[in-house]
Amino acid sequence: MGQRLSGRVSKLLPFGVVAEGADGGEGVVHRRELAGAPTDAPGDGVSLGDDIPVVVAGPDRQRRTVSLSQRQGLPCPR
Repeated sequence: MGQRLSGRVSKLLPFGVVAEGADGGEGVVHRRELAGAPTDAPGDGVSLGDDIPVVVAGPDRQRRTVSLSQRQGLPCPR
């Protein structure tokens, strides 16, 4: 948890996106954890193939995957 990574958007889902790391592992970035203004469709802010900075937020036991956050992966504004 807390590890900063670069993930490539591999799938757009109704509730967020799937990002794939360099090691081939995948995690889910929920719509509320995407950077930018909240949208109804995750594809409004990112596109397939985009490289996005993410932080490992923790395991998502319900979906049996890893939760990622793009918001936490962005540099802090000064």
